[in-house]
Amino acid sequence: MTDKAEENAERYALLGLENDKESSVALSSLASIRLSQSRNDEAADLLKESLSKWLGQSDSKPPSYSERMSLVKLLLEVELYDKALEVLETVQREDEENVELWYLYTCAYYHNPDESKEDNWKNARECAEMCLKLYQRMEWDDDELKSSCQEMLTEIQKSGISVGKDDAEEDGDDEEDDDDWEDDEDDVEMEDAD
Repeated sequence: MTDKAEENAERYALLGLENDKESSVALSSLASIRLSQSRNDEAADLLKESLSKWLGQSDSKPPSYSERMSLVKLLLEVELYDKALEVLETVQREDEENVELWYLYTCAYYHNPDESKEDNWKNARECAEMCLKLYQRMEWDDDELKSSCQEMLTEIQKSGISVGKDDAEEDGDDEEDDDDWEDDEDDVEMEDAD
């Protein structure tokens, strides 16, 4: 973004907020500008304020599908992973046949340091597999997304973390590299179940 374009974008976002202080979209736009200025803390605060205008509010209309997808990307950038997952759930209810939706789910779970890494990575693995399955079925055309998703999936597979229900009871064993072949068997069982 050039200085002039950034200046104009900031002016429009601020005008939007002057016009409607409750505008979640204007707050998100301003957050995006703050991120481009490396003012990440301010961006995170603006994003939280943006979410407070509609997320979990039954009487508030959420932003459009595409605006929420953009919002998720900003939330991931400021490492608000739990909030990103909450927004993704609202998007999924409207259209779960979206390759990018499952890619963003994968990113949110993969990078989220909260709670158990193993649980997060199991979720990330399921989302990555769904993403790649839809990618192939819909003949999606985004090599960068596909490559990034495959990299995360490969890293999870190398860790020995697998998705099968039985594996949850054998957490200690799954983390050893020697058990990778067991994960491959689980993959086949999952595909058959699908």
